[in-house]
Amino acid sequence: MIDFSIVFSYAHAIIAILGMSFNLLLAHLALFRTPRVIKSYSTLIVNFAITDFFACMFDFFVQQRLIPTGLTLAYISNGYCSHFGPRTCYVAYSLMLHFLSHSLWSLLLSFSYRCYILYKPAPTRKILILILLLIYTPSLFQWVSFLWAQDDPDEIRSILYKAFPSYNLAGHTVTGTKNILCFSALYTILHMTIPITPVYICILILRRKIIARLSYKGVNITKDTRNLHSQLLMALTYQAAIPGFYLFSVASYAIGQFGIYNHPALEYFTFSSFLFIPFLSPLASFIFVTPYRKFIKHAFLKLAHVEPTEISSTHHNYTSHIHVLG
Repeated sequence: MIDFSIVFSYAHAIIAILGMSFNLLLAHLALFRTPRVIKSYSTLIVNFAITDFFACMFDFFVQQRLIPTGLTLAYISNGYCSHFGPRTCYVAYSLMLHFLSHSLWSLLLSFSYRCYILYKPAPTRKILILILLLIYTPSLFQWVSFLWAQDDPDEIRSILYKAFPSYNLAGHTVTGTKNILCFSALYTILHMTIPITPVYICILILRRKIIARLSYKGVNITKDTRNLHSQLLMALTYQAAIPGFYLFSVASYAIGQFGIYNHPALEYFTFSSFLFIPFLSPLASFIFVTPYRKFIKHAFLKLAHVEPTEISSTHHNYTSHIHVLG
């Protein structure tokens, strides 16, 4: 018989560690390898990288399994947090959720920024940091309020035993909420689900405006700047598609919540699919932003002891051009 706790634990560990590595690399590239023409935007890229890094880190630490039964939500934590007790696991889980929700608002801000600077001068880093703090407020409130939604682990364990007598919960760290209709839990559920549709509608509208503006020949921007805008738009569009993994998470959760079917694989899959969002997000910048892609390719060839003659020449010319722009 398959031990799903072991299978999904290895999967979480591998994907989370890779996700943390990718996001650390993205933060480095944003801070030290960003062309001057999009330097202010690097603040938002760093925000993405930090947010996704911690989402992966807390997922690795918790490795959560979600078991819905009636109005009760139970969590089985299989990560290293289990060595520190239920409270530590619950706090780490709530932190992971709030980083995932902040990532969605950050995506909307990134599209808004790309559209804004096509019409007006780019805001300073201080202004961007203030805006980031502002949009972070709902996620911060979600984390703080959700801390009050934790109920007695022994009560949650008792509810699970009655609902699923075949589940072996011995030795597992159990946490959860007895009634998800309480404000603390309900706000978190609504904040992580309701904004998705309006945010995506706004993103589609902004994307259309950006494409129209870039296509308009009367816009007075250099060819290289226009290309960088197009690359960042491609990266953002790719990132906008990634949260589609939310659908898989919601579907697996709903199947159990409505009592259609309960199985450990589904219960583990809910948060496993969430993990792909911060794991895949940095790849958008690596693939579509040319300076980042060239740096990674150059570093890879150097590690492989291949002489990147053509790449070095191209990179030098590009860097020279950026200095001229400055």
